[in-house]
Amino acid sequence: MTSKRPVLSPSEAAASLGISVKALRLYEQRGLIAPVRTQAGWRVYGPAEMDRVSEIKALRGLGFTLADVASLLDAGPDALQSALVARQADIEARIGRLASALGAVKRLRSEVLEVRSVGPALRPGIALTLPWPWDGERFEVEDRRPLTFITGPLGSGKTRFARTLAETLPGARFLGLDRLEGDATGALEILMAEIDTGEEGGLVVDMVEQGLDRATQETLIARLRDRGPGARPLFLMTRSTAILNLDRTTSEDAIILCPANHAPPAYVVPVPDAPGYEAVASCLAAPDVRARTAGVVVRFAS
Repeated sequence: MTSKRPVLSPSEAAASLGISVKALRLYEQRGLIAPVRTQAGWRVYGPAEMDRVSEIKALRGLGFTLADVASLLDAGPDALQSALVARQADIEARIGRLASALGAVKRLRSEVLEVRSVGPALRPGIALTLPWPWDGERFEVEDRRPLTFITGPLGSGKTRFARTLAETLPGARFLGLDRLEGDATGALEILMAEIDTGEEGGLVVDMVEQGLDRATQETLIARLRDRGPGARPLFLMTRSTAILNLDRTTSEDAIILCPANHAPPAYVVPVPDAPGYEAVASCLAAPDVRARTAGVVVRFAS
């Protein structure tokens, strides 16, 4: 039976499908559709072309790229089913990340309301004058939480920042890499002795994972998280995923990123899609990778 559906011009077809004429041209350029030409050379869209564009629109609406669409249009049911299953899994994962982000935002809002209700004096800010390469810019230190992680790529100036932080915070100490002059066991003992001194001033630790294997790093960070309220504030420089596991950070943690290209340090909310989150993730590596780059040092000309 011959279809009675009309043959449409590009503008009529686009209006009927709820897309633009430009989109029709793009689909044609990509070889996804081939509109019929009249004797005068005008493009027209019959029932087959309209059905084809409807399929393209439906797949695009599910988030498939044009390259994906090109491979799926003429694929068999099994291939389409596999693609849809994978797409469903991706959407569900994104929903999970968004739900996690929403929960974190709600927790942070509650904390802000709590801080405002008890007064700002409980969470004083301290302003740092940043050293070279930031040339005296100011950085406001937020309330000192039990764990603050400092990270950044090689050459970002994070060690200079950490030293300035230790010099500025009242009663703080900087624990450098000279603790590694003995063996790993001795380095760990020195680190734990400093942490357990009971002093109220913060402790800033240079590359806390240095010299420690994965198991030791995971045990160490678990212990540091279990110290309880009122524990000595720790500022841990790290580039290890065993120390700074973004999947396990909470609203009690703080992250300071020293970006590449000597942009000023900034706090980063540990929530996927938050500003700076991907930059933090790109700075981190598994302990075995970190061990291979442990001897890499970037030096600046002063």
